[in-house]
Amino acid sequence: MSHSKTYSFKIQPQSVDFQFRATLGAVVDILMTTAGYNADDNGFGIRNLNKINSSWVLLRFAVEMIHFPEQYETIHVETWIEGVGRASTTRNFRITNDQNEIIGHARSVWAMLDIKTRRAKDLLSLDGIHQFATGIKGAIEQPIKIQSVDGETIDCFKVKYSDIDINQHVNSVRYIDWVSDCFSLETYRTKSIKRFEINYMNEMLFGDEVSIVGNEISENDFRFEIKNGEKISCRARVLFDEINN
Repeated sequence: MSHSKTYSFKIQPQSVDFQFRATLGAVVDILMTTAGYNADDNGFGIRNLNKINSSWVLLRFAVEMIHFPEQYETIHVETWIEGVGRASTTRNFRITNDQNEIIGHARSVWAMLDIKTRRAKDLLSLDGIHQFATGIKGAIEQPIKIQSVDGETIDCFKVKYSDIDINQHVNSVRYIDWVSDCFSLETYRTKSIKRFEINYMNEMLFGDEVSIVGNEISENDFRFEIKNGEKISCRARVLFDEINN
């Protein structure tokens, strides 16, 4: 019995940038939606976890894109659970187009959060979740542990209503939008994001002061740290490829 499943999505106008290509945030949002659909199908979705005062939280995530889909293009996202441990579970993704060409891959690591204590819970307490572990690795490298970032402050602002999700903290995709916004239109005209990865470390809440520090550590390889005062919320890496026009 295969425990992978494929879900299809059409890229809508609100999901594309000025070049009519899906933004990184929009692609990741589709992957998060896919994860939610599949968790529901497996019986371990947010609604089921909420009944035991729990929710899923994303710890680490990496995505590599060969090609960003364009407006009105349909993409197909295959997803499966690689493994389940006590503290975390790994979920992988494969993205294809209508021609069945692979256009991207992603890997994600999740934990189960106790909504009241805000602490991680033992995944072994979810009866039957292990039967969905396939042992099948993703096609790209696991998300790395990103080291501390020494760089200039690029942006500062406060967490607002539209940043907050059902767990009452900043939505995981919002951090990706914040990092994407650190680059100019000219960057996106001449380069394409080849790989993006993020380590989520501490949640951010409504009204928190956000500061983004960034640095280019080698050509087309950027590191970011998003902080609330001295408390690090996440670290991210963006790796670009030059576009050959």
